[in-house]
Amino acid sequence: MAAALGVPESAAAPAVRAALRRLWSYARHNLWLYGLWLVTAIGYAALTVAVPLTVGWAVEAVARGLPEPELLRRVLALVGVTLLRGLLRFYSRTLVFNAARQVEYELRNDLFRKLQELPQSFYGRWRTGDLMSRCVNDINAVRMLLGVGALNVVQTPLIYAGSLVAMFQIDWQLALLVLLPYPAFIAIARVFGRAIHHWSLLTQEGLGQLSNQLQEGIAGIAVVKAYGMEPVAARRFDAVNQELFRRQLGNVRANAAMPAVTALLPGASMLVILVAGGAALAEGRLDVARFFAFAMLVYEISWPTFLLGWVVALVQRGAAAMQRLEELLEIQPSIRDDAAPLATDEPIRGEIELRDLRFAYPGAEGRPALHGISLRIPAGSTLGVVGPIGSGKTTLANLIPRVLEVPPGTLFIDGVDVNQIPLERLRRSIAMVPQDAFLFSLTLAENVAFGRPDASAQEIALAVQRAQLAGDLAELPQGIDTIVGERGIMLSGGQRQRAALARALLLQPRILILDDTLSAVDAGTQAAIQRELEQVFRGRTVIAISHHVSAVRHADQIVVLDAGGIAERGTHEELLRARGLYARLAREEEEEETGSAQAGASLPLLHAGGGA
Repeated sequence: MAAALGVPESAAAPAVRAALRRLWSYARHNLWLYGLWLVTAIGYAALTVAVPLTVGWAVEAVARGLPEPELLRRVLALVGVTLLRGLLRFYSRTLVFNAARQVEYELRNDLFRKLQELPQSFYGRWRTGDLMSRCVNDINAVRMLLGVGALNVVQTPLIYAGSLVAMFQIDWQLALLVLLPYPAFIAIARVFGRAIHHWSLLTQEGLGQLSNQLQEGIAGIAVVKAYGMEPVAARRFDAVNQELFRRQLGNVRANAAMPAVTALLPGASMLVILVAGGAALAEGRLDVARFFAFAMLVYEISWPTFLLGWVVALVQRGAAAMQRLEELLEIQPSIRDDAAPLATDEPIRGEIELRDLRFAYPGAEGRPALHGISLRIPAGSTLGVVGPIGSGKTTLANLIPRVLEVPPGTLFIDGVDVNQIPLERLRRSIAMVPQDAFLFSLTLAENVAFGRPDASAQEIALAVQRAQLAGDLAELPQGIDTIVGERGIMLSGGQRQRAALARALLLQPRILILDDTLSAVDAGTQAAIQRELEQVFRGRTVIAISHHVSAVRHADQIVVLDAGGIAERGTHEELLRARGLYARLAREEEEEETGSAQAGASLPLLHAGGGA
C-alpha cells in the first residue's frame, strides 16, 4: 500500500524523534496552559459520554410513562449537561489554541534569533525563499499540530474510552460486534500516516523552492526586463511550480485516501447497530431507552473516527514541518564567542595585526581568497587597500569584525586574538560601510540611526552633514523623514552609499572600515566627503578599501592586494617610485580620467555643430 502511494518504506525516524523532542521543550514552557486544557478536555469527554446516557434516561421516563414532573426533571438535566458540555468545549479549544499560539510565537522568535546568529557563509549555502517558507509555512503547520492536532489526539481517546465503558455496561455482546471493524484502523493509520508524512515533507520543501524562485524573480525584475528574459524566467518558474504541483497531488492522494477509508468504519458500526441491535430489541434483551443511548454512543465515536484521518494528516504534516525547522535550529553558528572570552571592560584602542592570515570560502579550500597576509596597522592610523577585482579586498574587510570565520592565531586587535574578544564588544567598536549599501524600508533618519536608535536629532543631522547628504534632503518629499522604500529604492546609488556612511559615522567607532564606499559618488562630492572625513579619522583606525588609487593616496600606509596576497606595500609616493602594480593602477586611472575629461569637453562642440 505504501509503495502504491509513492512513499519509501523506510522513514527518517531519528530525525522525526529529534524534532518532536525539541517541540516538547517548547510545550513545557506552557505546561500550565496545557494542564488547564487537559482538565477541561477530561470534563468535556466525560460530558460527551454523559449526554447519550442522559438522553436514554429521559427516553426511559417516556417509555415507562413516569409522571410529568419526573420527565421535566430529566429533560432539564439533559439541557444542563448539554450546555455545560458546550461551555467546556469552548474553554478546551481556547486554552489549547492559546498554548499553540504561544509556542508559535516563541518558535518564530527563536528561529529569527538563530538566523541572526548564523554567519554570512551560511547564507551562501541556504536560499532566501526556503528560509522564508520555513519561517511561515512550516511554523503554521507546527501550530496546527499543537492546536487542532493535540486537541483531537487527547480528546478522542478519552471519548472512546468513556463511550466503550458505557457501551459494554449497556450490552457487552453488541459492543464487541460494533468494535469488530475498528482494529483495521491501526493498520490503515500506519500505512497512510507514513505516506502523508512523506508527501507533506516533499510539499513543504517544494514550497520553499517556489518561494525562493518568486523572491529572486521579484528582486531581479529590473535585470529580467532589461535583457528581455521574461519568457525564460516564466519557464523557470513554471518548472518549479510544476514540481510543486506534482508533490501536492501526491499529498492530496494520501490525505484523501485516509478519510475515505476511515469513513467506512462508522458506517459499518451503524450497520451492526441496526441489524444486531434491532434483533436484541425485538428479543427483549435491550429496551428502547438503552438502545437509544447505545446508538447515540456509537454516533459520538463515529464523528471522531471520521476526523481521525484528517487529524493523522495534520499531525504528520506538523511533524514533517518541525523536522524541517529542527534542521535549521540545530545548526551551530561557526562564529560565536570563545569558550573563555577575554573578560575586560577596557575600550578597544584599534591596533590591528594580521599574522600569516589565510582564508578560503567553504567549498573552495583549494583556491584561498587570502593567503600569507601579514600586516600591522597601528591604532589611530589609516590603511589604504587597493587591488584589482577579485584580489580579496572585501574578504579582508569582512574578516576584521568576524563577519567571516577567522582562523585562530591569525588576526589580533590590541594584541588579543580576535576570536577571544566577545562579538558584542568587538562589533560595537567597529563600523563597516560596504560598497553595496543596504537600507531598510524605514525613514532616512531611522536608517542613519540604525546602530544608535537613541541618537538625538542633532547627532543624526551632523552625521548626515559629514556624509555630504544634507544637500540632497530638499529633493526628498519629507526630507530626512522620507521613507526610503525597500533596499532604499527611493534614493540613488550615491545617496544610498552616503546614507550608509552617515550611519557608520554616527557610531563614532574606534575602527572604521570603508569598502569602496564612495564608488557611486561623483568626484566633487567624493572630495568634499574626504575633506570632512579627515576630521573624523583623527584618533581612529581607518581601513579604506578602493579600486581607485586617488581614494587612498593620503593613507599612512597602503597595501596592494593581488590574487589574495600582498603584492606591494608602502606610502603613495613610495609605491609610485616602485613602478609596480600600484603605479600601473594609478596610471590607468589617470588616463581614464583624462579621457573622460576630453570626452566631456567635446560635448558642447558636438552640440553646437548639431545645432548649426
